[in-house]
Amino acid sequence: MPTHAAKLKQRLSGYWKLEAGNVVLMPVFLSMLTGWAPSWVSWLSFAPMTFLLAIGALYWRSKFKQLESRTYDPEPVLSVLSLCQVPALALTLLATGVVMYGWREPELFNGWADQGVATFAAILSVLEYINYYHRQLQHFDHGPDFKRLVAGKGLRRSQLAKDLDTYRRTRRDEDS
Repeated sequence: MPTHAAKLKQRLSGYWKLEAGNVVLMPVFLSMLTGWAPSWVSWLSFAPMTFLLAIGALYWRSKFKQLESRTYDPEPVLSVLSLCQVPALALTLLATGVVMYGWREPELFNGWADQGVATFAAILSVLEYINYYHRQLQHFDHGPDFKRLVAGKGLRRSQLAKDLDTYRRTRRDEDS
């Protein structure tokens, strides 16, 4: 019977690749839904979405490498992901704000499909930002997480948020 670490390693080996693939596949698929004519608003909404998917891919690849090798040091990746937090939030807020403005000024979009695509990408960006940097929102892909949610135990802190807290605390302690 596989150990917990072996099961986690198997899950993460595909997970980071899925996130990385979605960096390319999501804009292509969403562009296709617009009839290959996304507006500049849609392109803007793709930016934080793909940025956050890339953050996820980088993070989960790092976690996978930690399981593969005891000598792997995740600190350089955590340093980058820590630096990415504010730009990811700013880009997400900018894109979401522009999409919301577009609902008031629909001529910014290339039709209703483009409006839906931009809106979807903006909402996904907000959810991905929260999911990575604050609270784990994704509970459907892992049985114990789903059971915890259904049991009413709320949303737990995301793994990246925990790792960044530890990384930042360690850096602060080293600097003092």
